[in-house]
Amino acid sequence: MTAKGQHVKSRGRPSNSCTADTVAVMLVAARQQFAAQGYAATSNRTVANAAGLAHTAIYNHFGSKAQLFTAVFLDVQDRLIFELQRSAGRSPDEPAFPGALLDAIEALRAADPTYVEFLASMYVEVRRHPELRNVFQGEEPFPIVDVLRSLAASPGSCEGQDPTWFWITFALGLAQLSALADTATFATTVEMFRQQFVNVSSADS
Repeated sequence: MTAKGQHVKSRGRPSNSCTADTVAVMLVAARQQFAAQGYAATSNRTVANAAGLAHTAIYNHFGSKAQLFTAVFLDVQDRLIFELQRSAGRSPDEPAFPGALLDAIEALRAADPTYVEFLASMYVEVRRHPELRNVFQGEEPFPIVDVLRSLAASPGSCEGQDPTWFWITFALGLAQLSALADTATFATTVEMFRQQFVNVSSADS
């Protein structure tokens, strides 16, 4: 989840001249289209149609479909970071993980399932499409990596180890489950994860 020496804006952020409301509508429509149809089957025109906009509006804000996809990821990332930090802030003296990550995924799913459905599919899309690999497989980490690393390194985590990619993998697995399972199954599975981690923590203490 990195980008080759690019500033955040060049990863897909629209210019300052864009109206916030129009961009927000575009990002919602794009997220829903990418989640439902996949990257290859989604075009800027289909996103514009879903958003109720002229197809030229997408090109006014995003130079390519890859930039639009990246902007959707940045939007989902920002929401995930917000939910992670909000959950971790409720009990600042306790280990943040796995509770904060479980809470965040549940919150995104409750707000709009396409948040996690997009996350569930994005790594497959990145591997399939070179224009996305150029953005996501570089040297500069996206902010979510540092946030996860910081929270995972909170009191109670293993010293001398970097569990960041374990939790990224865990989050992607939850996203896949969310995309495949019904609401009751997902909720039951998340609760089982909570109980399992509590049991492991109790056994280690």
